[in-house]
Amino acid sequence: MRAEREAAERALTGEQPQHPQGSPGTGEHPQYSSHTGPQPHYGTGEQPVRPATGPQPTHHTGPQPHRTGPQPTGRQQGGQPGDQQSNRPGNWFDQPGSVGRRRGRPNVSDRLGNNPAGRGTPSAPGSPTGPGDPGTPVTPNSPGHRPPGAVGTGAPDRPKAPAPWDDPEPDGNAGRRPERGPLEERFPARPTGSLPVDRTDRNDRTDRNDRADRNDRADRTARATPERDAEALLGAPGRPSSAGPPTRSAAAPASGRAPRFPADELDDEHEDDHDEPDRPTNPRRRRHVGLWLTAIALLLGLWTATMFVDSASPFVTVPAGLVPLVTICALPVIAIGVGGKHFVSTGIAAVAALLPWAMVAGYASSRDVPAGTTATVRVMTVDGAHGQADAEDVVAAVNSYAADVVVVTGLSTALAHDLSTAGLGRVAPPLWADVTGSQTDGVGVWSRLQITDLKAVDGFAKPAVSGVLEVKDAKVGLTVAQMAGGALLPGRDWRSDLTKLSQQKVEGAETGSFLVGNLNLSPWQPAYRMFEKAGWEDAADVAGKGLRPTWPSWSPLPVTPADHLLVDTRIGVSAAATVNIGGSSHRALVASLEIPAG
Repeated sequence: MRAEREAAERALTGEQPQHPQGSPGTGEHPQYSSHTGPQPHYGTGEQPVRPATGPQPTHHTGPQPHRTGPQPTGRQQGGQPGDQQSNRPGNWFDQPGSVGRRRGRPNVSDRLGNNPAGRGTPSAPGSPTGPGDPGTPVTPNSPGHRPPGAVGTGAPDRPKAPAPWDDPEPDGNAGRRPERGPLEERFPARPTGSLPVDRTDRNDRTDRNDRADRNDRADRTARATPERDAEALLGAPGRPSSAGPPTRSAAAPASGRAPRFPADELDDEHEDDHDEPDRPTNPRRRRHVGLWLTAIALLLGLWTATMFVDSASPFVTVPAGLVPLVTICALPVIAIGVGGKHFVSTGIAAVAALLPWAMVAGYASSRDVPAGTTATVRVMTVDGAHGQADAEDVVAAVNSYAADVVVVTGLSTALAHDLSTAGLGRVAPPLWADVTGSQTDGVGVWSRLQITDLKAVDGFAKPAVSGVLEVKDAKVGLTVAQMAGGALLPGRDWRSDLTKLSQQKVEGAETGSFLVGNLNLSPWQPAYRMFEKAGWEDAADVAGKGLRPTWPSWSPLPVTPADHLLVDTRIGVSAAATVNIGGSSHRALVASLEIPAG
């Protein structure tokens, strides 16, 4: 095809092809003086061959010396580049095996001729440029020869068209923009916070990006729903008609944001997070949440209401003893109610959480110590847990707090022996021990101070004892008791024993009295308020340092003050504390009593 293009260009410019001198088959390829540049010669059935080495051939405009004989290959003499020559003589246009003839068509020279119509005399038969003898040599004076650029008589020379192989082909990509790659290269997928991009697995990354795109389109559709509803209500003129698809000429939504189209899906998914409108709340779900919160708040209110029910039933005493836990359970209800604006449930839960602490608000304020000279007496009460308490821990606690009076309830004969072996008698001599045989609910009293008139108190389900404690000139009544049952599950006689104990009077007490022991009673129960009405006060309440819970001892934060030391109004309290005792479910209670001594 290049040969045909070359012949067409030469025909248009008037340049004549060069013909060899000599006989065919001799291998001679003479040069002509009118030759304007080296012309390639090809053999039969061969394609044009570019020079193998050396620079590309350039145009030659001067006369060339006539050479005969074989044509040299490679570079010409005189430093001019040469062409590789074929062994077959004659010009390529006159070879019988040229491209045009090989494809079953006439030679380009036969079809076009050396002298196209309207530009001179046509080729004569037998001329080397016509279909005659292709091997006949042509000289510059021959009839068929025309100098380059001579179309007719006196015609000016035309500029010579460069040969296709003279100059390198221009770079088709010069000055052009690079080809645009695939869509995923021009618009790479952007990673999200919940779907990280894995660059090592392209298929997996594409799947995750597709899921992220679907979720993003769903979110944008949900965000656009209120805008479309507003347009429908207000009759926005720019709303697309249902008769045809939406167009970009549609007016912007009422919020002022431009409508989104499929091409806009490539925008950054985080570009409009700052102005995302509030999504509407499902009214049905909000109603269900409000009902559940109200039901839970009412249950918490019922739990708190057990503080006002005076009964020995476990269904009342158990929740009343654990009523401080209402505050912990009410906190989530209050938080959810405030966030969802459920004011009824929030109010009920808040009242249920605050009411138990309002009942014991007095524990935060102390009562003044009696005027005049006072004597300090440290009293410790220990629950023996039916003989399971650790005697070593009891003695260590007595030594640590320098207790003057030690009261042990739930005493057994084995525990009494262990206490004596551990050295409790050396710290505080034993004064009373009401325990026999296999009994595990006895009472024992150890004291460094003198206690007179010790005697058992009748009418209680478990052993009790009373006496008069003498401190200098003061005589203080002492009563030790323990109630039936446990901390949360009181026994059958629990309520009646508490009533008797609240009315207990000790003969010979002139300076005041106090009650001590395991009462299985919390300050939130109505039976405790019965003691307050009778003139008794909790030692922790008088000290004003807060509650001193003693049960359960295995909890990091005991809940119920089951063990008590109650004093009348004539005795003051300067301090109160609890001590953990191994083997017992109750902590030991220690209080420093301020007794008027003169």
